[in-house]
Amino acid sequence: MKKIITLFCSLATFAAFAQFNVETHDGDPIVDGQQVIAGALNSELKFYVNNESTTDEIYMKCEFVSAVNYDGTNMQLCFGLCYDPLIVGVSYPPGNEVVTVQPGQNQNQEGDKFLNYNDGGGNIIDYVFRFYQVDAGGNEIGEDLTFTYRYDPALGVNDTNKLQASIVSTVVNDVLKITATEEAKAVIYDIRGRVVARQNLMIGNNDINISQLPSQIYLVQVSNAKGASQTTKIVKK
Repeated sequence: MKKIITLFCSLATFAAFAQFNVETHDGDPIVDGQQVIAGALNSELKFYVNNESTTDEIYMKCEFVSAVNYDGTNMQLCFGLCYDPLIVGVSYPPGNEVVTVQPGQNQNQEGDKFLNYNDGGGNIIDYVFRFYQVDAGGNEIGEDLTFTYRYDPALGVNDTNKLQASIVSTVVNDVLKITATEEAKAVIYDIRGRVVARQNLMIGNNDINISQLPSQIYLVQVSNAKGASQTTKIVKK
């Protein structure tokens, strides 16, 4: 059943602003400011919106913020329902509708996704989307999450554009070790999407001192000059 309700019919209130996070079906986090790159036409980016609150349901929307080199005509967003074409400046679900996520759960929609099926005439296309939370009256609350969905046709035929770096272990004490076969940069986020550390990576073995960080889960985003990136969860002990 689609988790879409009309806000004006809801009497629910929030004791506090519940938080959310977004991840792909493979468990890869999508963090604020991230660029997610697709190299294959008609490649689906399936996602979950997770409710971090264990007591309150949350009401979610996704705004199509902007586009570069295209207008969204051949871009589909499925969030509760599927919308195609997309219009810049419009939030989905549109109007007073929202996607409801129960406490400690995701939206439970296996078909929710981003899908680009325009080849861009060989050009890179950037779509910017913003997830945000609203209250029962439709007012935006809490922190939002904005990311760029990039279609780069060159990545579909050129494997050399793939990121050449790997995290040695996802369970870390004081030093995060990353092995890179190209120059790149690493940015570490806490679970709220705030940058807590960053470092340029050289070819070879790289050590990042995170001894000053509290013990919890962090997200490590590694990216190269070609725009390829990967995000990995780590646990700081």
